[in-house]
Amino acid sequence: MKNMKILNLLALAAFLFVGCSDLLDDPAPATQIDGGVIVGTEDGVEALRASMYYNVLNSFDYTTEYFIGPDAFADGLFNRSGSTRFQALNAATGSDGSVSGLSSYGSTYNLVLIANLLAEAIPDDVIDPALKSQYRGEALAVRAMAMHHLVRALGYEPGMEQGGWNAGIIIRTEPTLTLADADNRPRSTNTEVYAQIRADLTEASSLVQNSSNTAITKAYVDGLLARVELYAGNWSAASTAATTALASAASLGATLQTTSAGVAGMFDETAGAHPEALFKVIVNPDTEPIGGSNVNSGLAAYTSTQWNSQIPTQRIMDLYEAGDFRLGWYGKCFNEANGTDISATCTANNDSLEIQKFNGDKGNFADDIPYMRISELYLIRAEAAAKAANSVAAGIADLNAVKTARGATAVAAGDFASLTAFEDEILDERMRELTAEGHRFFDLKRLGRTVFDRNGATKFRADSYRMLDDIGDGELAINPELVENPGYN
Repeated sequence: MKNMKILNLLALAAFLFVGCSDLLDDPAPATQIDGGVIVGTEDGVEALRASMYYNVLNSFDYTTEYFIGPDAFADGLFNRSGSTRFQALNAATGSDGSVSGLSSYGSTYNLVLIANLLAEAIPDDVIDPALKSQYRGEALAVRAMAMHHLVRALGYEPGMEQGGWNAGIIIRTEPTLTLADADNRPRSTNTEVYAQIRADLTEASSLVQNSSNTAITKAYVDGLLARVELYAGNWSAASTAATTALASAASLGATLQTTSAGVAGMFDETAGAHPEALFKVIVNPDTEPIGGSNVNSGLAAYTSTQWNSQIPTQRIMDLYEAGDFRLGWYGKCFNEANGTDISATCTANNDSLEIQKFNGDKGNFADDIPYMRISELYLIRAEAAAKAANSVAAGIADLNAVKTARGATAVAAGDFASLTAFEDEILDERMRELTAEGHRFFDLKRLGRTVFDRNGATKFRADSYRMLDDIGDGELAINPELVENPGYN
């Protein structure tokens, strides 16, 4: 861990020197640069904030893998004939039989490093106090997002532990101002990690103001807290946070799309431009490649344009009723990169479909990336409110808000024989609505469900060690205080 932190600090310093002209007048050698220099000027702070967002965009772990991986690993997407990208995830093998491909160890702590500097290390007299508070809130939210993503891959949710295993991840909240600040430490428990995430988001909500969804917004912060409480099984808290987030979303101007054209086009930057997004990362197709290369690593390259490697399973397509507006998110398999019809290799579905949420609409295989949409808030509150009240009726209105907005048939509380049956429907609705947005595997995991493949066969049960990713020998060698997850020793 210490070596990784040193490399990240040097890489960050190099990035900031490229982007900050004031610091270039008399630059120090890279090995002598410390974080205090970075946060000591207004230009440095602005470059640091830009670096935080850029590191989200430029990481395959927090873009394509973050969105496509959880569906590929479960029963939402599969590898079409003739393609191999994410094939290991589809087969649930990874490099060692693990969830490998869904966790983001180095990328997570790189984001945490930058967020800690922005949140904790800016002197009082460098930038306007109101701006400092805003940036602190944004940084706390990014830190929480990164920590939650990693802990859900490496650890069990509180209350869902198998065999008493409650290890989470390393908590880092102190700014690494110099190389001497880097250290080794053990993993905190899952409940300790969730407490830190909750504290970060609670404070961030009081600091961040809604303005544009092209940066962290209060609506996203409140929504992320609702998601975290849902994972933690705190149903009343999740429902309350979702209500707060919906109010924040309204002030942001985010609303459910309710027409066929609006739903089908909401991901198209030439049309809808993500009107439901609470936070999206804007991509410049000419200068900001997703994951380092739009052509090789972008979301569109995996789903609809270049490789068309991950296509929807029959399982997901069978969930839609005729006339559901969301069917507009799917189209015939076609390689726009070279103008060829490849539907013959998309053989699992009757209509040979690809998912077109990410379609390279900005050019150069690039798409803006929405990290949360308002529809998720309704589905969080539907599930959480019903479980908090132990009553299907408490969640039915929010479930129907999504269904009717999408042109689907509303349901009644009496249609469900039990709360478990209602949970089944919520999971199906989350597949219909959130496919290829980073949820399916983690939804099954947080609820202790069996993970099936696209044909309905069991991949592994909830008590399988493979529900958790491994940390890996490289990180264990760097930090002797780390303990590997069970089953990988």
